Formats: sequence, C-alpha cells, structure tokens
Amino acid sequence: MILKEELILLTARIFFFSYQWEAEWATHTCIEERVRKLYDVKHINKSAYLIKTDDDIDILNTYLSTCFEKEETYFLVDITDQSNRHQGLDALNINRWMDNI
Repeated sequence: MILKEELILLTARIFFFSYQWEAEWATHTCIEERVRKLYDVKHINKSAYLIKTDDDIDILNTYLSTCFEKEETYFLVDITDQSNRHQGLDALNINRWMDNI
C-alpha cells in the first residue's frame, strides 16, 4: 500500500527554466551540457526549457546555477499543476508531454 506522503514523493514535477547569458559562450555551453544530462527535457527555444524531474527545486537550482556569472540571469519556476496520470510516457508533441505527467 502506498501512503499519501509517498505518493507525493513519486510525483514528477515540471519546471520552466530560462536564462540570458552575456557574450561568453561558456555559460551557454555549460547549460547545454547539463540539460542534456537530465532525463526528460523539452527544448522550447534557444534558452528556455521544460524540465520534468522528481528532484527538488533546490537540487535543480544548485545543479544549473553553477554555470552562471554574476551578470547573467535565469528563471527556474515550478509550474506543476496536474496530478500524476501516466508515468513513463515519451511524446514528441509538447501538449501531450505536458498532459502525460
């Protein structure tokens, strides 16, 4: 039997991550390498991603923030608002991907 507290821990979260870097390509390259290592990511545009993970936002923030210099900015926001309906599905369509969390 799965307790309610355990069910909450099993639910994947969706984070919106966007950043702006200065002229240095090092930041962009660092972020691209780190995002590639994450399990389930949808690239929205040049510097914005949707990230689906079981990790806490603090872990994700620490993992990504080490790439940035003081002048650069980024947003990392938890946008999860749906219940966990379908686990382990991969979809090419962004709407289907959002729906299958």
